[in-house]
Amino acid sequence: MTLKISVPEAAATPDTIQFKLVLEDIQGEPDNILPTCFRTFQQISWIHNKLKRKFPTVVLPPLPEQPMTSHIDDQDYVERKRLQVERLFQRIMERSELTEHADFIHFLSSDMAPTQVGPSSTGVLSFLKFNRVIKPSTDRGFKSYKASEMIEGNDQDTFHKHQIYILLQESYYGFIAESLNELIQIREGLGDVMTHMGDLVIETTQSKYRLGLGLKLDARDSQRNLDRKMQMLGLLMDELGFVFTRQGKEENMKFGDVMIEYKNSLDPLKVVFNARTIKLMDYVDQLKHRNKKRDRSDKLKLRLGINHPEVKQVIEEEKEATESLSKSKKEFDQCQERVKKEIHVFDLQKSKDLRKAIKDYVNLSIRYENTKLQNLEKTLQDMQQPMIRSTPFMYHAISPTTSSVSRDSITSSERQKKRREKKHLHQNYKELQKPLQSSASLPTRTVPEQDSDSTESGTSHAITDTRTALSASYDDRLSTKNWLNE
Repeated sequence: MTLKISVPEAAATPDTIQFKLVLEDIQGEPDNILPTCFRTFQQISWIHNKLKRKFPTVVLPPLPEQPMTSHIDDQDYVERKRLQVERLFQRIMERSELTEHADFIHFLSSDMAPTQVGPSSTGVLSFLKFNRVIKPSTDRGFKSYKASEMIEGNDQDTFHKHQIYILLQESYYGFIAESLNELIQIREGLGDVMTHMGDLVIETTQSKYRLGLGLKLDARDSQRNLDRKMQMLGLLMDELGFVFTRQGKEENMKFGDVMIEYKNSLDPLKVVFNARTIKLMDYVDQLKHRNKKRDRSDKLKLRLGINHPEVKQVIEEEKEATESLSKSKKEFDQCQERVKKEIHVFDLQKSKDLRKAIKDYVNLSIRYENTKLQNLEKTLQDMQQPMIRSTPFMYHAISPTTSSVSRDSITSSERQKKRREKKHLHQNYKELQKPLQSSASLPTRTVPEQDSDSTESGTSHAITDTRTALSASYDDRLSTKNWLNE
């Protein structure tokens, strides 16, 4: 039977997290296996506990930590648990002896009951500080044993090197995870500082930080331009702070958790190594017991003869000890071969998963660095835009001959606006027809007519030159009158 399980979705319930399991590429499956099923974390703990008991010499991937009810409402926390459970099933699917077991088939079938849950790691008083201390366990270390006799087929030196390598890997994975957490904390601290800086920058746009009294037009334009740039800078700081926070969370989900999982996977590997050591100790004990029986049988044969009843009894005991030794040696050889196989499978899975985790981490870092660079470039481009100076609104007379815009290109809204302005100016122009009696107007000066002799000669004409100096307001209104007449 070939199975491939994916966990595309996860949803939080009031007390746990429920995962959607989708089966793909199913070949030779039983009829009761569901193509899509929903399982809680407690049910996943149940199947993990069953497989752990049925296969003590198989390196099972570690079960993720039980979801904390205080973090269930956090969407990022639920997504992190989903990725952990998906990696768990991906590693289980690579072992056919696990997927073909009856308990695993029952787990994927419609017969799986909601009450079938695994052991809970949360006790009644687990919230107390002294209960959170990691208690020492003999399963966390290697059993040390060195046989005094020469054992046939015992690769003790090879397994001793493997033990040293596993201990180095454990410290290596722990150091990577710890260093990554420190990097994320420093980056999140930088993000908090940048967010606070963005708030302070935006605060500078308030009125109490104005440049001067704000009476000059140039100062107003400069102030407006400065406020615009400060707002862009403040928004940039907020955006970068958010990007730093998101980057740390995704790095933990896709890389930091993988390091922790493989660090915890070394504990089951140690259990497999210890199982071989136990078999070796049993084999050595049986060898010593057989040797004692053989020595006693040889002494009695020399002293009493081979036909003596006591000698026959000792010979039977020697045969039983020899059979037990053969059985113990067979079990030891089988266990040693299984351990070698587990080491090989573990190395293959580790190389594959770590290669993928490192690739995901690099792609993640490149993506976030590109996002930061794009935000910086966009903000810099916006800040380098030229400053727009404000100008007072004035009416300008546009002659038809010098206008660069044809009448056909003027929209209806612009025509209506011009008609309203023209009507308003016509109403204000009625007062222009009245004689100007304002004291602000200057006196007029009329040039006297020339004598009649110059008129009779025909070379001169009557010239009436009236030079009038009016006020500035009257000139403006007169120009408006000429524009309306045109």
